[in-house]
Amino acid sequence: ESAQKIFIQKGFKGSSINDIARDANINKSLIYHHFSNKEDLWRAVKKHILNKHVGSQIMETNFPMESFKNYLKSFVSIRFKFYDNNPELVRLIAWQRLENTQEDVGGIQDKKFSTLIPQLIEFQKRGEISPDLDPEMVEYMIMTTASMAFMESPVFFHDQSPNDKKVAYLELLVERLYRAFSSTNEPEKPLKKTVYHYAG
Repeated sequence: ESAQKIFIQKGFKGSSINDIARDANINKSLIYHHFSNKEDLWRAVKKHILNKHVGSQIMETNFPMESFKNYLKSFVSIRFKFYDNNPELVRLIAWQRLENTQEDVGGIQDKKFSTLIPQLIEFQKRGEISPDLDPEMVEYMIMTTASMAFMESPVFFHDQSPNDKKVAYLELLVERLYRAFSSTNEPEKPLKKTVYHYAG
């Protein structure tokens, strides 16, 4: 908890083991007994936030594979809501981006949340995603668009009815991603705000 507090306040590079030990009122040698370096402690903080705010329920989620559209809607919705509900983790990730420390402290996610490529290839084989698209690029676009609104929060998220705007944005996001990658020429449908029941 002390490490989380200090890292969120100062970022990775601006924090020290001494700062954390002082805040926790312990000797820093005790920290080194459990963590080999500051990078390990940073990753442990991220994992702690994930376990505390997500728990096993989302980690055990099996995204539906019956259609690309349902898979996309499920994955993007969960990722979107996760970032919305975890500003502390967003702050840590923002520090990582600012300090360019991703190589050292980035990866702790469950595989199903860190790569979509096997599923995207499967949907390409089924003819649901355009075969000329690079799965790595498709994955990148899905991952970043589902979380970017919380890294650089848009003005309309702070309007008088922010949840309504989030519902509309999430619906628009899923629909446009689907149309960008789908191999079908499904006729245009008006977007309905009732499709998503969003609780921030």
